[in-house]
Amino acid sequence: MTSRMFFLLLLVATSAAAQIEIDTLPSGADALERRFASGMTNGTSYPGSGVVTAADLSIPAKARKEFDKALEALSKQDLTRARRELNKAVGIDPKFSVAYNNMAVVCARLGDTACEREALGRAIDLNGHFELAYVNWGRMSLAISDFAGAEKALERAAALEPNDGAAMVLLAYSEFMQGRLAETIRTSETAHKSGEPHAFAHRVAARAYERQNQFGRALTELEMFLKENPTGPLADTARQELAIVQSAAR
Repeated sequence: MTSRMFFLLLLVATSAAAQIEIDTLPSGADALERRFASGMTNGTSYPGSGVVTAADLSIPAKARKEFDKALEALSKQDLTRARRELNKAVGIDPKFSVAYNNMAVVCARLGDTACEREALGRAIDLNGHFELAYVNWGRMSLAISDFAGAEKALERAAALEPNDGAAMVLLAYSEFMQGRLAETIRTSETAHKSGEPHAFAHRVAARAYERQNQFGRALTELEMFLKENPTGPLADTARQELAIVQSAAR
């Protein structure tokens, strides 16, 4: 069964954090979903924390079959069917933590926040080392402006997987929204150094420096962002912000 361990994948076209615009805080699940995708399981290995519970290594074949049916439904954007198949999977095996994680994602996309919260809570209760479930809890908390709750979940995710830069950017964002500027800058720096570069970390750090009236450093961060992310809507808003900061720095 070890060859069938589950691969946890952030379903993103680009960096998850790069889909968030700091000037327009996501005010609900739908708005947040447009800015960065939730994580789901869909493969044969388990990166992230690298920890798999014994229960996840002994999934009954019938439960796995329903899980695979849900993945097929998701590939066709059939969320109702995906939810039905995942319910069958956890009905067969109530300890199927990765199925609960995917159910939370499906529920979020269906707008059922109560189901999303319940399913994520169940996934985490079953596997306290499930890094991606903590990231999804952080995303869910950001969607309802629960920045303290997001911070707690994302700190746990960062402890489990220090190289998850996207999670670190979200953590920096939650710190910024609570006015914790020094921590925001430190976390943004850590995010950008982890794995592949995360350009949006510079935007978060720039805003923190602006709040501290450190306009020179803010300019540096914005210029670095534009160097790494020179095109697209986020680049356009970064140039607007750059012009404002340049004016303030004079």
